[in-house]
Parts: sequence; structure tokens; C-alpha cells
Amino acid sequence: MRMPDFTNREPDNIITERLFFDSAGFVYRGLSCWDYAKRNGSAVALQYAALETRHAIEQLLFEELIMSVGGQLHQKEYKKCKGNSTNFARIIRRLSRNYLQLVSFTKAILSLIPDSPPLIEWDHAALLKHWGTLSSYLHWAGDPRETFNSSAWFVKGLEEIEHVATYLWDKMANGDSGVMLPQNMQPEIRQAWEDFSSGKIALDTVIERARIALPVLSMRTKT
Repeated sequence: MRMPDFTNREPDNIITERLFFDSAGFVYRGLSCWDYAKRNGSAVALQYAALETRHAIEQLLFEELIMSVGGQLHQKEYKKCKGNSTNFARIIRRLSRNYLQLVSFTKAILSLIPDSPPLIEWDHAALLKHWGTLSSYLHWAGDPRETFNSSAWFVKGLEEIEHVATYLWDKMANGDSGVMLPQNMQPEIRQAWEDFSSGKIALDTVIERARIALPVLSMRTKT
């Protein structure tokens, strides 16, 4: 993904230009606010940076959730997620193990296909931890002398937000999110997935099976 420059933007630009509400769009606004806060010593901009970056994590996890179910999220599950961070985190944790296996499997298959896009392997547990770190800047944290008027608090906030936002930004700039859904796999690849997900085989065996199967699959798709 080609990422736009987030530096030296002013508040009017941040809230009126390039308004995308996907995870990358939220990170872009978060870093834009962070850069403004750093340049101007603005505690308010720092809070907005934390807010937008936390929104980025929430949106990213929802995008991951949608992919993990093939774009078919049941309305009941959606309502559990919407507006309830505790339920949302619980659902993400429940689906993460199988989904992260699927990402690893997909990366292994794509490694055999020339010019395949690099695939991002998000660490859901790390994302939830970062979400908690950012949340501390969005709630009442005590005496202003210890927070908004404290240079130590401000510098720590800049460092923590930068760490999270650039982690997201760098990954998004150097890869794409995506998986092969089992229901869309060719039979040979589907069998390899089932064996891998059940622990019967490791990734090196997945790659070897796929290497043998790919010429046959290529001929099949041409007919």
C-alpha cells in the first residue's frame, strides 16, 4: 500500500482531507494528530492521536473478524461486537487461533506463487494490548499537574502512541491483509489445510504438498 505523508498537516486538513474510515485511514489521522502534537506541544492533539489510533485497532480487528468468517458475519455476532469492546475482544480471542493458522497457511501457499503480494500476519493479542495502552489516554487520569500539564506525561504519551501507530503504519505499508478461505480451496489444498489445522502436518509439509499440486491445479483452472 502506498501511504500518504502524515507530517506537517494542520487541524483543518486532518479533519477534512483524505477521510477514509478503514483501519489505514484511522492510523493516518492518528499519526497526523501525533505529528501535530509533537510539533506544537499540544496535549489535546495527543488525545486525538490516541483516539484515532485506538479506532484504527478496533477497525482492523473488525476487518480481521470479517475475513475470518469469509465476509459472512452473523447479525447476532455483529450486535455483540457493536458498541461493546469486552464482547468484541472476547469474539476476537475465540476466532484468533484458527484464523492465525489460516494466515500462516495462506502465506505458505503464496510463497510458491511468483509476484504474490506480501501478506500481513497480525498478532491479535498484541493489538488488544496496544488498544489497552492507548485507552489510558482517553479517560480521566488524575490531577492535570500529573497529566496534561506534565512534560513527563506528554513525552511518554508521544512515545507510546508513536510506537503503536508506526507499528500499524509500517505493516500496512509493506503488506496486505487476506486469507484463502477453506470453502474456496481446491480439494488438494483443502486437505492440506485440514491436516495442518488439526496438527497432523507442519508448514514445511504444506509447502511440499502444494508444490506438487500446483501444476495440476494450474492445468485444472485452465480447462
